[in-house]
Amino acid sequence: MPYLQNAGVFLIQTLFGFFIVVFLLRLLLIAVAAPFNEPVCRFVWQITNRVATPLRRVVPRWRRIELVSLLVAYLLVLAELLVFAALFGAALSIGGMLLRAVADTLDWIVLIELVAIFGYCLLSFFPGAHYDSSFRVLAQVVEPVVRPFRKLLPPLGGLDFSCWFAAIALVLVRLLIVAPLADFAIRL
Repeated sequence: MPYLQNAGVFLIQTLFGFFIVVFLLRLLLIAVAAPFNEPVCRFVWQITNRVATPLRRVVPRWRRIELVSLLVAYLLVLAELLVFAALFGAALSIGGMLLRAVADTLDWIVLIELVAIFGYCLLSFFPGAHYDSSFRVLAQVVEPVVRPFRKLLPPLGGLDFSCWFAAIALVLVRLLIVAPLADFAIRL
């Protein structure tokens, strides 16, 4: 029976994870003012627009941050936690569940940025990719995270280590902020 249970957990995590990532991508794409005529942006827009548009009347933007996308992603993480709690009988308090959803949402954002940095670094080895519009959108998503490290340590001899330092910082955020926050949520 654990095989069936593992398959169910995988399917639940995959379904929720897809929609969480799509709404967080919408949040990041709007925050960096990505052009929504690009294929990836259009895909994200088409999937999320039916949910986000009616909620924007109630939940306003804060500067360049579309709080609706963040709220929907948070609610999806919370719903996933509730499904697992119902299926497996996890004993988390309401406060613990809400805080765990915050930690998981932050973790998703960090993971999306890590994957974006990895993809950006990988594609930067191919000169032809620099002219692709999808690469430019990826660069727009990566640049706000990498820019502070590029200011601290400019490229040396043509080599830019800012992506590497940004990735290290994001992993440290996961280890020193997200993980303790998730552990604290479990203890509540």
